[in-house]
Amino acid sequence: MFRLFGLFHSGPVDIVTWETPVRLYPQINVSERKALLRPDQVDPLELTMLRQAMRDEGATFVDVGGNAGIYSLNAALDATQSARIVMIEPDPNMIARFAFNVTAGRQAGRIRATDAQVSTLAIAISDHNGSGLLDAGGDEGSRGLLSGGAAETGRVVQLKTLSDVVADEALVRIDVLKIDVEGHEDKVLPPFFLSAKRELWPRLIIIEHLQRSDWEPDAITAAENNGYRIVRQTRNNTILERSAGTTST
Repeated sequence: MFRLFGLFHSGPVDIVTWETPVRLYPQINVSERKALLRPDQVDPLELTMLRQAMRDEGATFVDVGGNAGIYSLNAALDATQSARIVMIEPDPNMIARFAFNVTAGRQAGRIRATDAQVSTLAIAISDHNGSGLLDAGGDEGSRGLLSGGAAETGRVVQLKTLSDVVADEALVRIDVLKIDVEGHEDKVLPPFFLSAKRELWPRLIIIEHLQRSDWEPDAITAAENNGYRIVRQTRNNTILERSAGTTST
């Protein structure tokens, strides 16, 4: 269907989906292609759970590997007053795309929480602060950090730990944490458990598990060892929930 569509239209597409106006770039981003052709198939369980969580007063969502902002936009659609949304994405083009759609959603009255804070950070999350190389080729949403190679194969990006970002943003709670960083998830979640105060641990975690076999350590096992339980697994993601009163191990 998309190849046929592309014969007649090569530019961005303005549509209404999730009952809000959005501008999508399906030619260069698989996630946006799915949002254009089958929005009902874009992580329906995960987005439902996220939007339900954002209905709590002051709910906070941290989106690590935000891509074009589909998760963060859905969080904003159900955000209450004083909510916080922090989208972390090293590609400034996708951050600009998300910002455009947030503005469109506010203008259309679909993002109703006037004082909900939406922040974007053009960095990548890792287990240390510094700089790294982001893959510059292929589909936009599938670009991950490179473990080695010459600088010309990637683009230099700033690296920060998740705990430092949480401190910099002065977050006092995290209701939902989503992590989708193309196999780098083990450099995000386990270090966060080691360095962040327990009261900052998220109530719900949505983590992509497609490259779990490459993780060292296993991020899902680390969550389970720290009191989380798996509530659902979909084709792409594992959803974990924090048990009340748990302590770190």
